Amino acid sequence: MFTTNHKDVGILYIVTSLFFFFVAGSLALTIRAQLASPGSSILRATVYNEFVTVHGLLMILWVLSPLAIGLANYFIPLQIGARDLAFPRLNAMSYWFYLFGGVGMILSFFIGGPDTGWTLYSPQTACSDVLCASAGLNIAVGALALLVASITMGSVNFIVTMFKMRAPGLKLMRMSMFPWAMLVTIFMMLYAFPSLLAGLVLLFADRSFPQRLVILSSADSGNIPSLLWDNVFWFFGHPEVYIVLFPAIGVIGEILPTFTRRPLYGAKYVSM
Repeated sequence: MFTTNHKDVGILYIVTSLFFFFVAGSLALTIRAQLASPGSSILRATVYNEFVTVHGLLMILWVLSPLAIGLANYFIPLQIGARDLAFPRLNAMSYWFYLFGGVGMILSFFIGGPDTGWTLYSPQTACSDVLCASAGLNIAVGALALLVASITMGSVNFIVTMFKMRAPGLKLMRMSMFPWAMLVTIFMMLYAFPSLLAGLVLLFADRSFPQRLVILSSADSGNIPSLLWDNVFWFFGHPEVYIVLFPAIGVIGEILPTFTRRPLYGAKYVSM
């Protein structure tokens, strides 16, 4: 529980991401059981929407990216000749933020989980006289904020480690493929996730304050211009595609040359 060793934290990330994979997979299997036969009553309509939403959020944000971060925690210090990450306690704290965020997302079911779809599109997330998403959405927003804080702390940690703690003589261009893939991924994370956090803050304000000083719905309210959630979200959503992809490319770029016993053709240009 109190470890700051990069290998231990990496294992914690990997095991925890696999746990969330099990939870998200169970939700997916229940959804498919509901769809397997017409008129099935395994899930009520509202609960079905909650399962779809939480399944999507867990798979994309609590399984795929953290699994790559776990591998990076374990291997990158070894690959660049560093004794540990630059800020070991910050690294451990980023893990606990990640864990508590995921647990909060799951616990949101107990007060009515988010039921809007994983993209949280407006006006489904609005809280007005006509429509109000479940109270669990507020818990989900807090869980997502914890995840963003975790990823931001981890990203800064990896950047400082790779730029300042490489072994003497190891230039950036001589790093192997996985550290390079993670370095590119981390810069994309620093670009993408703060915009998601900004959107979450606006979403929480939109739902919580009766004055509705912030409008995220697609329609204007009086003379207050609307701020489209779609635009804010996809500043995060589109880079997230590559945030998921690049670590896998880095892993493949390490595995293939190792087992074929051949150098990676064009490695210089691939890393660029």
